[in-house]
Amino acid sequence: MNFIGYIPLLIKGTAITFASWVMAGCISFSLGTLLGIISCRQIGLLGISMVIKGYVFIAKGIPAYVQILIAYFILPSLIGINISGFIAATIALAFCSSGYIVEITRAGINTISRGQWDACFVLGYSMHATLYRIIMPQVMRNVLPPLFGELEQLLKSTSLLATIGVTELTRTGMNIISRELNPLPVYLAIACIYLLFSAILQLILIYIEIKVNHDYR
Repeated sequence: MNFIGYIPLLIKGTAITFASWVMAGCISFSLGTLLGIISCRQIGLLGISMVIKGYVFIAKGIPAYVQILIAYFILPSLIGINISGFIAATIALAFCSSGYIVEITRAGINTISRGQWDACFVLGYSMHATLYRIIMPQVMRNVLPPLFGELEQLLKSTSLLATIGVTELTRTGMNIISRELNPLPVYLAIACIYLLFSAILQLILIYIEIKVNHDYR
């Protein structure tokens, strides 16, 4: 097997995996954090909180694979717009992941005592200033490990794009194996690439935790 000749294909597949991961991660983090803040105990209104809980129930209750199939086969007919498998799967992964980030963010905010909120309001802080300057820095410090854990899980979930024919890393490997009938070096290479991404993510987490703990002191 001429493995070297397939390296460009693996690089291209890795780029697609990375792009889907980053896009889904940015969407899920932004949406999940926003909904987590809105639905926290100190801010959430009953009606809005119930709607967000319903959103989280659906996002977490349906397997990511099924959500990808729905986004790919059903969503285009509902909105009347054709979307690629890459976009459909990325949207589905972002939707699924955001449900977990909502829970992580909301739980982190709810651990902050009511006294801190009251003290900020007494000092004349607005709700926005209280969240931005006082509450969220503490929350981010506490929820960094589970947030990065969810991002790592999202990275692994990008392999599901292969099920709808998107030539990301896993699908690229499957295509190479179907030609060469030698799975060992290909699967080892794929595993090493995923491990490399995970290692980089862990190093980023360690760096951020050190910086945050240093600033907190």
